[in-house]
Amino acid sequence: MTIIRFLTAVLLIIFLSTTSWAFDWDYEGRVKAGSSYIFESPPNHKDFDSEAELRLGVLGNAWTRDEWALDYELSADAKLADGPSVQAGLRDKTDMDFFRAWLRFGNDRMKIRGGRQKILFGAGFIFRPLGFFDTRDVTGVVPETRGVDGVRATYFFDDTTSMQGWVVPGKLDDHLIAGLRWEGLLAGLETGAVVQYHPETDLTELAQFSQELIQLGYHIKGEQNIAYWNEGRLDIEQNNDGEPLRFDTVVGADYTFDIGEGLHFLVEYFLSTRQDGFTRTFPKEESNIQQMGFLFDMPYGIDIVWQVFGLYDIDDGSFQITPQIEYSVTDEIFLYLQGRWGGSVQPGEKNGRLFSKTPVFNSTESQIGLTLVGYF
Repeated sequence: MTIIRFLTAVLLIIFLSTTSWAFDWDYEGRVKAGSSYIFESPPNHKDFDSEAELRLGVLGNAWTRDEWALDYELSADAKLADGPSVQAGLRDKTDMDFFRAWLRFGNDRMKIRGGRQKILFGAGFIFRPLGFFDTRDVTGVVPETRGVDGVRATYFFDDTTSMQGWVVPGKLDDHLIAGLRWEGLLAGLETGAVVQYHPETDLTELAQFSQELIQLGYHIKGEQNIAYWNEGRLDIEQNNDGEPLRFDTVVGADYTFDIGEGLHFLVEYFLSTRQDGFTRTFPKEESNIQQMGFLFDMPYGIDIVWQVFGLYDIDDGSFQITPQIEYSVTDEIFLYLQGRWGGSVQPGEKNGRLFSKTPVFNSTESQIGLTLVGYF
């Protein structure tokens, strides 16, 4: 029995036993619909890339006694897509799946949560070396990370110090991803350290799913007028001659200027370096990758927020610039006008990591579109 089926059965039992359980619930949901025009869409591909999504969920408390409580969340979404991304196989035409489906038991000091949940931490905003289970599109409209099936336990030593561990089924030959993380304050800095064993898995939506790795990481974050952070991860590849290494790190800062209604600026530098024997994601991938990311955003009145997102690859010269305007139609309905301009600062036809011209749609093409998001 999968975790999702188990949780569904447990929630059904709770629902049928409301006379003996202090069971309460809140409904929530989201409707999202949008379409983008693709400039210079590849031959034999459609010009508009579109998607509609409906998400429904229920969450609340199932049981409370003294300081102990059993909470839950169960939400699922259905998607319908059309356009070049479907033609290129980057996403399915239709998709239905659970977004979150978990039970959490604990008190103020200890919590254990099982099921489909978000396991995400670290200091990085654009680049996340510690985002072992990060699946978001950082430049997308309302970027978010989908959950993974697993069990996570957290113990709070005090208000600022905690320890947590997790186990995520890798599906392949009953492999398990297992990790342990500490977080606390050192010299006034938010500090974290993590270790994870990552076997080969069938979790194809995650990076490096097919590699066996021991992963060590850290993050540091502080603020002195300007917020700043550093996050890094060392991967030690197993079952490979010499156990080759890869190190990923990000350094970032952000500041809000006293301009207009508060101009916020964020910048990050990302470096990935690896030994020659470390498995490449792509056959011609370089040993060193350097990228810069930035974000400008500022509210305009009470209904509008504009932002400009940018990514630049220092090595191959490719870039993406993504401007966006968010307009609050009501407190629950938002309209997004977003564009994407991709290119390269190097002359000639260059295929980079952030922009490529290929015969098949690859999602780095320049585009402009509208998206409507409503919450209920």
